[in-house]
Amino acid sequence: MPGLGNLWRESALETFAAPPLRGERMVDLAIIGAGFTGLSAALHAAGQGADVAVLEAETVGEGGSGRNVGLVNAGLWLPPDEVCKILGVEAGEHLNTVLAEAPTLVFDLIAQHDIACEATRNGTLHLAHAPKAM
Repeated sequence: MPGLGNLWRESALETFAAPPLRGERMVDLAIIGAGFTGLSAALHAAGQGADVAVLEAETVGEGGSGRNVGLVNAGLWLPPDEVCKILGVEAGEHLNTVLAEAPTLVFDLIAQHDIACEATRNGTLHLAHAPKAM
């Protein structure tokens, strides 16, 4: 979208460039898209020994991953009990647990791979104009 900057490209201390894919390549896993999800999947699959190729039409973080505000949140904009009502208790509790653990995973990966990204843990503030809106 015109006028929307890419946070990753605007603030990155290092740039990354990879040559275009030429010819054929056989891999265990081909991932389309070098945003948060694609790169995380590639990192975790490669860590398990898979031969991985990440294919990106533009540049790393070109889409939504580079256009977000850089926040790491632990949850949804729904209270945990609402998630359980929608998904059922077992699936809802599992999703709530995974979401609660996600920020720790993100910050652990930043530390493990020595990623220079000014990561800070500041907590999350949820505001509303009325209790019902929470």
